[in-house]
This record gives sequence, C-alpha cells and structure tokens, in this order.
Amino acid sequence: MKRPSEEYATAAKAVTALEAEMARQLLADAGLPCLVHGPDFDRAELGASHGMVRRVDVLVAPADADKARAVLDQAWGPDRKA
Repeated sequence: MKRPSEEYATAAKAVTALEAEMARQLLADAGLPCLVHGPDFDRAELGASHGMVRRVDVLVAPADADKARAVLDQAWGPDRKA
C-alpha cells in the first residue's frame, strides 16, 4: 500500500493543523477535495489548536494540484510556505 503522500500532490506543506483546517475549507469551497496528512495522535484529546506545534501536509489529487495552490495563493498570498 502506498503512503498518501506518494499518491497525491502537495497543495500546502508543513502547515499547522489549524492552517490545514482552514486550507481544507478553502479548497472545499472551491470544489476541491483534499486530505490532511501528518502526525495527529493527540489531536483527538486536545483539539486542532494543539496542532500549532505539529506540522501536516494538505494533499490533493494530482490533477487538482495547480488549482488548489492557486486557491491557497489567492487566500494567503504567494509567499506562503508550501
């Protein structure tokens, strides 16, 4: 079985869990499904705000990668870390 990061394209890399949730909503509003992938073992206990220390990636289908990055660039600016 492949790891998600091998099957999907990265729309945003190493963002906090809170930023990932915002990215997920921005992409959903644009009609682009995404997957948030990364360490989250204590998120269930402490909530998304605890993820400020943890880094996760926002993954999309390879065909949607350019559009997803454009959506995030429009919302956060092209200088965002991705």
